[in-house]
Amino acid sequence: MPEFQHPTDMNQITVIMQQLQQQLASLSERVNQHDGILARLDALEKENQALKKILHDKDLVIEKLQATSQDPVTSTPIKGASGSTTSATATTDFGTISYSAIAKKAAHRPDPTKAAKRKLAAGRLFKTSAAKGPQGYQYVYIGRSGKILRSEIRRTLKAIGVDTSRILDINFPASEAIGILLHTQYVAEFLALLRASESEILEDFDPLNPANIADPKYDAYSEHDRMDLIAEMVNARSVDALSHIRPLNVSSVGRWFLDLGWIGQAELDEAVAGAMDRLKEKDPKKAAFLFKRRRDTSTDSEMEI
Repeated sequence: MPEFQHPTDMNQITVIMQQLQQQLASLSERVNQHDGILARLDALEKENQALKKILHDKDLVIEKLQATSQDPVTSTPIKGASGSTTSATATTDFGTISYSAIAKKAAHRPDPTKAAKRKLAAGRLFKTSAAKGPQGYQYVYIGRSGKILRSEIRRTLKAIGVDTSRILDINFPASEAIGILLHTQYVAEFLALLRASESEILEDFDPLNPANIADPKYDAYSEHDRMDLIAEMVNARSVDALSHIRPLNVSSVGRWFLDLGWIGQAELDEAVAGAMDRLKEKDPKKAAFLFKRRRDTSTDSEMEI
């Protein structure tokens, strides 16, 4: 009867363990790849559904235009200088109208996509904070290969399906990074669209990292001085953002900046005052209402004290 051979050779055991580790690493990598593929497929499915809805809305518009053009029409010929005849008006069941009027009416039909966005925005007005979902803001940081204009960023993001009206601010915190300020509720959809387009998402980016200072004239600064400098840069970007984002968002975004330590209370107060001035120019009635509400709230707080 043959003797059973035990693998007592330590070298052989080491080789076997290394092979097992390599196989496990390979399996782990494949699982990660599959997860990435599934995430992209999910994002593509959502994008496909959105595109189908847009196409459906546009088909409805086309059908309406075709129905208008197929109405009984009697042309009224007009002789031109060369003797040729052209049709300038059309007679329908509703009277005589010009073709230019028909074209003008068709050109002013609302875009179904924009109309849908306006309806959703209006619907959010009649929701409680809890029904709207998580509240707050977040910067999403993505890569860039060189200098790029904000208008080009918005145009490119719109091309991949991003609702650019949900973007509050765009900044450049580092030489190879772009910061996109969004409401928390839109972040998941935004990230899905980025992944579907294989954009680079800088998940671990820290705007307060001194390594973001690319100007060589600061290379001689000490680590402490570089930390102070990057904090000043973040502060300047935050104050600048509050000066141009929509006035009604300034207070809440500013409080978020304040909680992060990016700005001080005096800078927040100044930004809110500036936003009220901008709103007065654009919508005096709304500005007066908000100012009264803020004043009443302040008075109530003083009475409680």
